[in-house]
Amino acid sequence: MTERKLLVSKIENGIVIDHIPPGKAFQVLKLLKLPEDARALIAQNVDSQSMGAKDLIKIEGTYLTSKEIDIIALVAPDATLNIISDWQVRDKTRISIPDVLEGAFNCPNTLCPTNAKYGAPNTEFNVEKGRRVEDTKLHCNYCGSITYYGTIQENIRDEKFRIERRGLVSKGKIESVFLEVLLEGGALRFPSSPDEPFILKSGRPSPYFINLGALTDGESLAKLKWAFASYIALLMEEGEIPDFDYVFGPSYKGISLATLTCEGLNELYGMDKRYMYDRKEAKDYGDMSTDKFLVGANYFKPGQRLLVVDDTITTGITKVETIQKLKMLGDHEVVGVVIAVDRQEKLGDKEHVEERSATQFLERELNLKVHSIQNIHTIYDQIKDTLEPELKEIWLDYYEKYGVVKLQ
Repeated sequence: MTERKLLVSKIENGIVIDHIPPGKAFQVLKLLKLPEDARALIAQNVDSQSMGAKDLIKIEGTYLTSKEIDIIALVAPDATLNIISDWQVRDKTRISIPDVLEGAFNCPNTLCPTNAKYGAPNTEFNVEKGRRVEDTKLHCNYCGSITYYGTIQENIRDEKFRIERRGLVSKGKIESVFLEVLLEGGALRFPSSPDEPFILKSGRPSPYFINLGALTDGESLAKLKWAFASYIALLMEEGEIPDFDYVFGPSYKGISLATLTCEGLNELYGMDKRYMYDRKEAKDYGDMSTDKFLVGANYFKPGQRLLVVDDTITTGITKVETIQKLKMLGDHEVVGVVIAVDRQEKLGDKEHVEERSATQFLERELNLKVHSIQNIHTIYDQIKDTLEPELKEIWLDYYEKYGVVKLQ
């Protein structure tokens, strides 16, 4: 009875890969290269009306990229992928062998341009499908070499495939880890006394302060890198952010966020992006031809896209200033803004309060979509029981006056 319950137990967020041919589940799991702390359940030779017997895999808190789905199809064609959110199946698709396979395997031809030591392009194969998956062949688009299914299986068995990235992480898990970093690293600060609130640039007396600059130890920075890179990769896969060329970090705190994000995207997801940041004061020495105001702009090409990353958003003034500075690049596109925490406050200052938030202003007036890893409503719900009654009351009063959300 215990085993039966385990097989049908639900997951809150994540994926279920169903209708895997019997005996293939561990091979599929090997393809995913999940982190050691991933929570996965494998069931083998489960009764199936359509297949007689099947394998299935449930993975909590992880999603797949389109490239990972493509390579799984070479092992388990006709499997089904269920996307689980809040205990419910939100999407269900049948996995099928793609017409084109990019970046999954090396070309067997050692003289192929994709095998060059430096500057090699990503592999791209046209897929020739047969009646059976074993009849599948890969035709290299660069040199025409053919990879037969037996070689594909050997590459998978010996882990000689290029999917080095991990599965995409759910938003819920990213939020949880990020809040843990804020609290344990001292980046979410509270006043020493309710009578001594933090005074923001807007002049507002805030009952808390977000300071990512407090995260100076290696472990916290590693988690910060992981959170930004994982969230951006998830947004890209979901179509919320198009592909981009640069990560831009407004000085000063945005600089480290941009560098960490670039490193994380490359390390975890194989994305090679450049970073750029602005100077508070114009450079007046050395080579001033390209980075007098924007460091990294010397590599910029007309028409390229930028993603802005920053710590928080309160009034949106810094983001507007950033957009103005980026006009110096000429032809460019800002594809969005990713921030650590949305304070969810109304525009204005201490005395003058508008009805819309900074996020709403940027989205409506500048057509700039803002994505936040965390927001103050979620954070407050997690910490409110730890606040002293007097400080909790100050939080409620503050958001009654300045917030676009109501705290309880």
